[in-house]
Amino acid sequence: MASEEEHAAAVTSYLAEQASRLRSSDSAVALSNEDALSAGADLRGKVVVVTGAASGFGRSYALKAAQLGAKVVLGDLKQESVDVVATEIRADGGQAEALACDVTDWDAQVRLFRHARNTFGHIDVVAVNAGIAESSDRFLNFAKTDDGEPVKPRMPTVDVNIVGAGYTTKLAFFHLRENPAKEGKAVVILGSMASWFGLPGAPVYCMSKHAMLGLFRSLYFDAQLCDIHLNLVCPFFVHTSIFGTLPKLLLAGIPLPSVDEVVNAMVAATAKNVTGSVFVVDFKRVSFALRVPWAAYAHGPDGYYQVFARRAQGLMSFGKWAFDVVSAVVGAFKGR
Repeated sequence: MASEEEHAAAVTSYLAEQASRLRSSDSAVALSNEDALSAGADLRGKVVVVTGAASGFGRSYALKAAQLGAKVVLGDLKQESVDVVATEIRADGGQAEALACDVTDWDAQVRLFRHARNTFGHIDVVAVNAGIAESSDRFLNFAKTDDGEPVKPRMPTVDVNIVGAGYTTKLAFFHLRENPAKEGKAVVILGSMASWFGLPGAPVYCMSKHAMLGLFRSLYFDAQLCDIHLNLVCPFFVHTSIFGTLPKLLLAGIPLPSVDEVVNAMVAATAKNVTGSVFVVDFKRVSFALRVPWAAYAHGPDGYYQVFARRAQGLMSFGKWAFDVVSAVVGAFKGR
């Protein structure tokens, strides 16, 4: 029987072969959760920095990486929140450091990475994970200022999901270049199904996740020169802390992937022989490809993404109709 290390080596070799084959193909390779997770042997002894580590994918990935033998450095907004995760890791025999980090603050991220380097000597893997959902302020809110101009929109989603992710990626490349190791260095970027498709009612969130796809594609060749493995993980909707009530209603009856499946994809994305690849996670499978492998059934007339989109568009149309009716009634009363 093959050892755990031999099995992991076989899986990562298989992934590398498929990556080469898929460069000119729209097909996808389905990975079992077991195969995706077996690549975790490559995390043993590695120093892993995770942003947004207090909850959701970041927390679960940090716990899994620690279980696989990684030394994990956790960053998130509140110190007490990441301390809880670090305590859980240590209680299970793992190694973890925790530091409060607002990803929109460059200096805070510098401190997080410096703490990781000073504590463990170097950094091997970075999960660019921190992110938030669409702001409660509608982007197409046509409220006016006193002088009749449109109100300046708040853009916290851009600040966290684009600026913050950009800071994390910049620091990741800086520190991984400083690491003299020739293999085992990886950056995993958290994208979304919204990296590929529009999402009714969430234009700013979609903009931010499209940006992650552009970041990933643009940095691929730089990553090659720096001996850094760069991969993108794109989940469909998953129940996490940023998952609101409205999406739950719109997705009723549509099966969703689990947090564990997304984490397994993140682990597979750190495999030492895999780079320039997209890991798509939906309810059917973890797929591994360099292009959109799920467009046919996700985006077609009866695809589950289209089902969600139709529901969202219908709700928005109803909302506009209701607003117009109320406005007409109010106008009629004012005209009396």
